[in-house]
This record gives sequence, structure tokens and C-alpha cells, in this order.
Amino acid sequence: MAEVRIERLSWPEVEAALAAGKRTAIVCAAASEQHGPHLPEATDALLGEVIAVRLAEELGDALVAPVIRPACSDHHMAFPGTITISADLLTALLDAYLESLGRHGFRRFVVFSSHGGNFPVLADWAHRRPRPDVIVLSDIEGFLEAMREGMRKHGRDDDYGVHADLMETSEMLAVHPELVHMERAAPGYTKPMVLQDVLDRGMRAISASGVLGNPVGATAEMGESVLERLVGHLAARVRQAGISEARRYTRLTFGEGVASA
Repeated sequence: MAEVRIERLSWPEVEAALAAGKRTAIVCAAASEQHGPHLPEATDALLGEVIAVRLAEELGDALVAPVIRPACSDHHMAFPGTITISADLLTALLDAYLESLGRHGFRRFVVFSSHGGNFPVLADWAHRRPRPDVIVLSDIEGFLEAMREGMRKHGRDDDYGVHADLMETSEMLAVHPELVHMERAAPGYTKPMVLQDVLDRGMRAISASGVLGNPVGATAEMGESVLERLVGHLAARVRQAGISEARRYTRLTFGEGVASA
């Protein structure tokens, strides 16, 4: 398929894509942080780009903005290599992205995160700055459930943490196997975990290795199933948001009687 990543296109190619109707920009807020002994610090950014590209291809009218990294990773700072920024800086970056892209002619924006620590920030940002042209996918439970559905196809249903675990490791095996060191993979903290507890206590207080879950047994086939189900889930959410906004516009413009048509 044609290239959809803005930073891999020349300006005339971006201009042509806009003229052809690709007026949706997809923005992924990722991270640059530790992912256990067996995955690279770029894991969230690499997976976020893959998800964004596949989502753009699925939607058909979208281009992908450069992935944002680093982001909100203070809870990983006990591990060397992690870089973190404040929530205020992340939201300022999001505002700048949308402002810049809007000036070029993009008319709809889809924002999601490939890093758990960004989800609360995105949800708060969407609440404080609601815009009809911005779709913020900040439902982490829906995100995780879609990934788990992909794993169930392979007889696995791990319902504990998702950091450098079976799902993330499988995804990386599917798209960047050269960066995965399965010989170092080992179970980390394998009990149910709430995101806020990780944010409050810090990852190293919970898992000495930086792993939440058990990456042992990960395969590329599992990773493809996870990615397929997740992209399908995000695409469905985007389409549903578009329908809801169109109905809201109809009600406001033409009156309640037309809305259900």
C-alpha cells in the first residue's frame, strides 16, 4: 500500500494526499522507556507506529503524524535509559501537533496512546479541551480487552499486567523480531495490577525486572492476532465516533426529527 507516514513523504506528496482526500491525521503518543531485559526501550514507539500505520490503511482517508516520544514515564525512571516528560509538556505537544497539522489542511484528528502512562493524560486532555474534530481513544480497558481477544485465538487469556508481557513481546516478534531477546525473557509480576498503582508506586517497587506479566511462550503469530484485533477495535471506535458526531450535527442543524434517519 502507499506510504502513509508523513515523515517519510515529501511535501508535494503530503500535499497530493491532502488533495486526494486524506484529511485525517493519526497521532500516537508513545514513550521511550524500559521494557524488561528482553525488549528495547523503543518498544512503545515502534508498536505505536505500526498500529497507527495499519489504522490509517484501514480507515483509508488518513496519514500518520510522527510518533510522539518520550512521554509520561516517571514510574519507569528507576530503570536506566528511560526518558520522561511532564503531562503538561505532553499535552502542549499534542496541541502543537494539531495546530500545525490543521494549518496544512487536516480536518480530523485521531489521537491514541501505545503507552499505559499516557492514557490518564489523554483522557484529561480530551475532557478539558473537547473538540468535535478530535477523536481521543483513551479507554485503556477497551484497548486491553481487544488485545486479549487476539491472545484467546491462541488459547492464552492472561489477565494480569501488560508491560513487556506475552502480548507486547508477541507483537514485537511479529514486527521487529531482530530486537527481541527471548533467551532473556522471564516472568515478572504475574498478579492482577491496576494502572494507577503502578503510577503511584513506580514499576521497580512492583517488578524488579520491569516486566508485568509473563513473556515466555510469545510468538509472532500471537502478535499478529493481537495487532489485527487491536487495529480493528480502534477503527471501529473511530467510525462510531464519526457517526455520533454526524448525528449530533444533524440534530443541532436540522432539529431532532431528522437525527434518527
